[in-house]
Amino acid sequence: MSLKTLSQTRWKVEADRVTLFPYGVFYVLSAAMAIIFAGILFVYMKYENAGIMESLPFVLFLLLLVILFWGYANTSIEFNNRQGIMRKKLMGFIPVVNLPFNQLAGINVISNTMGGYNYRVFKKADKYGKGVAVSSGYSRNDDPNAIAFVDGVVPLIHDYLNQHDALAPASVAPITNYKYFKKENGRYIIKKNKVAAVIFGLLMLAFGIHEFTPAAWIDDLNLLGNICFFIFFVLGGPLIIIAGFTTVAFDQSARTIERKSPIGLGNRTWNFADFTGIQTLRRSINFIYSGTDVQMHFQHPDKPKPEVIVVHSFRRSRNIERFVQELYQIMDQPEVG
Repeated sequence: MSLKTLSQTRWKVEADRVTLFPYGVFYVLSAAMAIIFAGILFVYMKYENAGIMESLPFVLFLLLLVILFWGYANTSIEFNNRQGIMRKKLMGFIPVVNLPFNQLAGINVISNTMGGYNYRVFKKADKYGKGVAVSSGYSRNDDPNAIAFVDGVVPLIHDYLNQHDALAPASVAPITNYKYFKKENGRYIIKKNKVAAVIFGLLMLAFGIHEFTPAAWIDDLNLLGNICFFIFFVLGGPLIIIAGFTTVAFDQSARTIERKSPIGLGNRTWNFADFTGIQTLRRSINFIYSGTDVQMHFQHPDKPKPEVIVVHSFRRSRNIERFVQELYQIMDQPEVG
């Protein structure tokens, strides 16, 4: 079995039960750790002249880490149709999540800042939150394991949820007061905090210019550092201001979405008919969650690749859900996912 096969999503389909194993990459990590730790142990025993008994506590500590990683790789997500419950079992036997099917909103794809994606199951009360991972990470849209998972496993799980009315469309009252859109000249324009964009952009620009004067606070940058500093602050500041004044407008009569920049940069129009759905991209900095981008996906009949635009960014799941509800109502389309 190859390393790639070990790290891919595995699943087991039984009568009234589907069990997923999305953390296979930890098998690979535990094997790599075992090799590295063996090298560390060899060097330690050789150069410290330590015997087996003297090294035993160190050996047991390293062995415990490897076992924990190997055990985590066995973590499973079980969908039990007979009981109508989803369970996440740490290391395959310690239950850490128990959710009735009627609390689940279904499985959806989540992108990440590195360009990859995975599939997660979400609660109805937190449809755009972190969710529970049910697949390994993928980097290609045509990954055979991802295709097999989406075509063979996801429909079966959704069928389970349907049997328990989990995916029955909820009755939602029409929105009369829009929170994230304003209506101008018959079009719905996404609201933006222009004041914050101007202040933040000017601060970045001022700081960038200051650092290229004799009174600069940072005076030890090399040529590459100066170039990066110039791009990030001197060019980045104005770009933030431009982004703050760039509008995304939904025209119900023309059934189009228009993005318009004050300097004409990135102006574009999309048709409602080419819209294929919403995806979210969770951003993190140093593994700390920093926000979620809401993306609209379009597929033009004459273009081989889909087009993606980021229409808003949020930190809280409930804000994303409200924004998506407003967007779908403006487009007069049923909410997907």
